[in-house]
Amino acid sequence: MATKTIALEISVYDKLLGCKKPSESFTKTIDRLISESADQHTCASAVAAAERIWKAGSEREAQIMDEALRKNREPSTWDVEPLE
Repeated sequence: MATKTIALEISVYDKLLGCKKPSESFTKTIDRLISESADQHTCASAVAAAERIWKAGSEREAQIMDEALRKNREPSTWDVEPLE
């Protein structure tokens, strides 16, 4: 397997070391972190994250959110001044 050497600032190395599991190599750690990051940018992950938030809220909070969403969907008009 081919390898590449990279340079990291000490602060970044320390962060990476903090993310590393005892059984992982740095390669495996970086690969895991990149994969997790990519997974966070999908619609499914956004819905899953939102579901956790919604479940944590009260019924009243759900009503407030529903009212805000409905209001934002209402058509609106804008007064526009003509260009001279």
